[in-house]
Amino acid sequence: MKNTKSNLIGVAAILLATITLNLNAQTTNNGTNGNNGTNAAAPTISGGLAEIYNALSTSGLASATNYAVEPYLTYAPSAPSGNQVGGGALIVYNVSHFVGAGLGLDYLGQFSLVSANLTLRLPTHPFTFTGVAWATNIAVVPFALAGVGTPLSGAGSGAIAVTDAGAYVSFGHLWGGQFNTGACYGRWDNAGAYTGPRYHFFAGWSKGF
Repeated sequence: MKNTKSNLIGVAAILLATITLNLNAQTTNNGTNGNNGTNAAAPTISGGLAEIYNALSTSGLASATNYAVEPYLTYAPSAPSGNQVGGGALIVYNVSHFVGAGLGLDYLGQFSLVSANLTLRLPTHPFTFTGVAWATNIAVVPFALAGVGTPLSGAGSGAIAVTDAGAYVSFGHLWGGQFNTGACYGRWDNAGAYTGPRYHFFAGWSKGF
């Protein structure tokens, strides 16, 4: 587990370093080369996906035993008209019952974002009082998430703050893990026209905790 934690920290560090380097490069191209940024390379979705893949493929996370995969739908009411509905996915390493760290990818119309996130959660088992065996396998888990991301398209070049708060229900057993489904409310800040509130509705699978 210690090695896996170190690997995840390495992945997050690579992602955050990439964000910083991209921002510095864009600032240099736009402010010091005397051509108003005409040589600046625009960030792309394929480039962001390549960065994630390269980081994951060298991290050792493929052998992790405590992780979650969370695809979701997104509704952002203040986003530009026609670009208010989208989705994404979050891959989380469960450091403990209470802490998770992950990598996220969001897509909303013409806007896309890759981010590194930290999640705090509080598992509860409200149905154990029934004394029924299956009730111990159902958990209600409120959580809060915070992260930082870089836009791949549609929102300028600054670092974007990502925040969420919500809850999910964990249940069942499959492949050594459990299903979950839930919802949360959050915000993107410093995201240009996409700054503002958003709602996620998700269903996923978690292993290890």
